Amino acid sequence: MLISTKGRYALRLMVRIAQEGAGTVSLREASEAEGISLKYLEQLARPLVQAGLLRSVRGKGGGYALAKDPADVRAGDVLRAVEGTTAPVACLALDGESCPRAAECTTVRFWAGLDGVIEQYVDGVTLADLSAF
Repeated sequence: MLISTKGRYALRLMVRIAQEGAGTVSLREASEAEGISLKYLEQLARPLVQAGLLRSVRGKGGGYALAKDPADVRAGDVLRAVEGTTAPVACLALDGESCPRAAECTTVRFWAGLDGVIEQYVDGVTLADLSAF
């Protein structure tokens, strides 16, 4: 599975915000600290807010803060919010629809097993874990 730049950068943004504790982080600060363009971070923040992982704080000292405790936000939550899925192959990422070849596919169990391992790993690591590194 290849995680795109969206997934990698979103996870870095979320860890940066988690490291601030209860404070807020402006996307400009995160951009400078992480070496990621401000425009790109703005695009990433939207789906993270929509997924209930980030909250926007307006006004002086505003920015973004975690919407949940870092121990309750799994890396998989962040990746799925911006990537849509962590499935290693397209036929497993059909939003509940079964692949038309699933019944005769000789490799579907292999891909489903790999998907399970990926899900278990990304859902077993939280922002609190990543913030401690």
